[in-house]
Amino acid sequence: MKVSIKRGLLGVLTASALVAGLLVGIAPAHAANGANCQVNTPTNKAQCDLITVALIGKVVTLDANNPSRTSNPNYVTRLLVQGQLFRYDIKGVAQPDLVDKYTVSADGLTYTMTLKDMKYSDGVTPVTADDAVFSWEYSQKNVPGFNSVTSVVASDAKTVVYTLSAPFSDFPRALAGIYGVINPRSKAEGNPTYWKNPLSAGPFKIKSWVEGSDEFVVDINKNYWAKPAVKEIRFLAVPDPVTRVLALKQGTIDYAFDLPASIGRNQLNDTKIFRSQPWQLAGTFTIDFNMVKAVGTPWADPRVRQALSYALDRQQFSDLAFNGDVIPSCALTFPSHPNYLCVKPGGIKQDLVKAKALLAEAGASAGFNIRLSVFNRPGWADAAAVIASQWAKIGVIATVAAEPDAVGAAGQNNGTFEVQLSGYGSTWLSGGLATYIGSKGAWTGWSKSKSNDDLIVEYDAAQGKKAQQAVLTKIEQFIWDESAHLVVGQRSGWGASRLPAGIFQNQTANDQYAVLQTPALDGAIAVVKPVKTKITCVKGKVTKKVRDYKPVCPKGFKKKK
Repeated sequence: MKVSIKRGLLGVLTASALVAGLLVGIAPAHAANGANCQVNTPTNKAQCDLITVALIGKVVTLDANNPSRTSNPNYVTRLLVQGQLFRYDIKGVAQPDLVDKYTVSADGLTYTMTLKDMKYSDGVTPVTADDAVFSWEYSQKNVPGFNSVTSVVASDAKTVVYTLSAPFSDFPRALAGIYGVINPRSKAEGNPTYWKNPLSAGPFKIKSWVEGSDEFVVDINKNYWAKPAVKEIRFLAVPDPVTRVLALKQGTIDYAFDLPASIGRNQLNDTKIFRSQPWQLAGTFTIDFNMVKAVGTPWADPRVRQALSYALDRQQFSDLAFNGDVIPSCALTFPSHPNYLCVKPGGIKQDLVKAKALLAEAGASAGFNIRLSVFNRPGWADAAAVIASQWAKIGVIATVAAEPDAVGAAGQNNGTFEVQLSGYGSTWLSGGLATYIGSKGAWTGWSKSKSNDDLIVEYDAAQGKKAQQAVLTKIEQFIWDESAHLVVGQRSGWGASRLPAGIFQNQTANDQYAVLQTPALDGAIAVVKPVKTKITCVKGKVTKKVRDYKPVCPKGFKKKK
C-alpha cells in the first residue's frame, strides 16, 4: 500500500506540474507590491499596496444563507467584505468590531450591544441595530450553535439586545463565526440580486467579481472604522494544491494556506523569500456515513461502523498522509482543546481483533464494498487511500473517489455519497459539535444522523471544566453509540507566505483570514460570570429551595415572598 500511495502522489505531482506550466510564462505582475511588503519587513512597518492570495476554489456566492456558504472560498472572502459584530483577531480571539461597547447581565442571559456610528461602503446607508436583527433572522437563526438564543431585538437605532435561555460563554465567538455577517435590511431583504455586490461594513469592499469567476478582487472600505495595512487583495482560484506551491515559488501568488506539506517544505525552504505557516485547526477529520444510503447494507448496523473505527490506525493515517502533523483522535472535541476526552473503548489504538468480532456479530464477516469519497485537498486523497488499506484488513473493500470541492459538496447536498472523509472546523466548540448532532447541523442534514439540541445547550450553559466535561462525555457517547461519524484526528494544514509576518494570514487555529489594521482589533471583552440565584417555593407545608440562573418554582408550588 505504501508503494501505491507514493505512486499516486508522484502522479499528482507530474500532472500538476504540467498544469502549473501554464503559469511559468506569466510574469508575477500581480505579486505583492509596496515599499514595505517583503517577507522580512517588520510587522510594525508593513504596508502592502496589492497582494495575491490563492483560494482552493472559486467564489460562487457571498450569500450567508446559500447552501454553499460553508465552502471555504465563499466564507473567507465573505467575512472580509461584510461587517461583523465581533471579528477574530490574528490570535483567534473574538474582538468587538462593529460593536462599540456591550454588557452582559449577571445571569449571563442578556447581551446588550451598542454599535459604532458607521455607514456602509456606499457612504450613505447607516449601519443599524435592525441590520443585526436582520442578520439573525436571515443567516444565524437556522444554523447550529445558536439554540439558546430566544430573541434578538433592536431597542433603538444603535442598540441590539440578545436574550438567551441559558448562559453561553462562547457567544461572542459564535457571532464572529462564518454566519455572523451584517448587511442592511433595507437593501438585502427579499432581494436575491443584492448578494452579487453586497454593501460592506467590513475592512474591504468588492472591487471586481463575477459569480463563479477565477478572480475576486477587493480594496479598502474607506467607511470602515479602521485602516487595513493592505490596500488591495486579489484572490485567485487555484484548485490544484501542487500548482499553488509552484505559483507561490515563482511569485505569481503571495500567500496560500492549504499546501501539500512535503512538497511545500521542499520547494519553499528559502527563509529569505518564504515563511512557512503550519497550523492546527480547531476541528477534526471525520469519516461520515450517509444513513439513507446505508439502508439494506451491512454498514446500516452501528456495530459494523464501530468495527470500521476499530480497524483504523490513526497514527499511520497521520504519518503517511500528513507527515505526522495530524494529532490522532477519537473524539469530536479536538485534542488541543482543554476539554478533550474520548469515550471510545480502546481510545485511538487500532484493534483488528475487536473489529472482526463486531463484523461477525453483525453477520458481516464476509466483508462488503463501499465507496469512500474525499475532497481532493492536500493529503486528503492519500489519507483516504490509507483508510482503504486499513479496512481491507477486515475484508471491507473501499473504492476511493477523490473529488473537487464542488463535486464533493454536491454529493453532500444531494445525498449521493455513501461514506466521505471530511471534517469540521469551528471557531467555538459547541458550533462544531452542533454540526454533527444539532438538528440544524450540516452533517446531521447530510448524513441524516441523530440529533440532540438539548446536549448542545447544556454544554454552553455548563460552567467550569468539570461540568463541561461531564456534558461532553454524554455528547461523545451519543456520537459513539450511533457511529455515523468516526473521528480520525485533529485537522492540520500547512501554508506559506511571501508577505511580512502578521500583515495577512490565517488566524490561530482557524482558516479565516486576519489583516493588520490601525486601530487594531483589541477591544476589551466584557466577561461577566453567570450567577445562580436561590428562591424558596412552598406548597402547603412542603418547602423546596430552587437554585438556578432564572429559578422557577415546580408546578403546583408558589414562590415564597
